[in-house]
Amino acid sequence: MTRLTMPPRATFTRLARGATLGRPGDAAQQRRVLEATLALLARDAPLEPVQLDERLER
Repeated sequence: MTRLTMPPRATFTRLARGATLGRPGDAAQQRRVLEATLALLARDAPLEPVQLDERLER
């Protein structure tokens, strides 16, 4: 989808759809994803998409 819309900033994770900020109830993971994504606003755009190293552990 990002290839079609060409947003100025984007992050990707290996999280499941519906849990794009992290595992439900895992406030620490959700905060890491959100802070990393918001930190991109401090950088000049456009940027290449950023891959975050966050996963849903089973």
